[in-house]
Amino acid sequence: MKKIAALPLIGLFILTACATSNAAPSAPATPSPQPSPTEVKVLPTPVAPGELIVYEEFEVVMHEAEITSSYVNEYGANREPSEGKRLLWVHITIKNTGQNEINLPASEHFSVLNGTVEYKPIYGHRQDHADYMALTTGLVQGQMVDAWLRFDIPAALELQDLQFAFLPESSQISTGFSSSEYSWGDHPIYLWTCTP
Repeated sequence: MKKIAALPLIGLFILTACATSNAAPSAPATPSPQPSPTEVKVLPTPVAPGELIVYEEFEVVMHEAEITSSYVNEYGANREPSEGKRLLWVHITIKNTGQNEINLPASEHFSVLNGTVEYKPIYGHRQDHADYMALTTGLVQGQMVDAWLRFDIPAALELQDLQFAFLPESSQISTGFSSSEYSWGDHPIYLWTCTP
């Protein structure tokens, strides 16, 4: 009984083998398209501190940058960064040159760069220095603000290692993304050196 049941199965295998050997040769495999290498965004040439940039209704100037190992806050207390860090202070002015009241750019629209590493500002109200993060958000026609941004940076970095960036339409540089593939790839970036 087992032999009779196995015969149709063996016949099926033989027919399949014969049909496969008489089949037309298959087309050669087409290699799948390789992804194109990611285009690295080329950053603009930085300008020197004190240089004015204009973006829509804003005039922005980065005046100076300085590094400290501590600071005195608005209450007179001495503050130090975490171990292995120093404080970078960046002095900027922003003026509304438009006809209407506009919002001040949020602090995340500013960065400090060391190569491809990006640092974001944090609150740090230094005595006798206006803290950008404590400002009101609106600027009326012709109004200018004069303030400082604080960044915690690795202690080994010096001013010549750093660039200050204003990103009016984004919150990160995104140098590794193709401008044609990502909506933020073509956002403007304005750079200043941190040394004169």
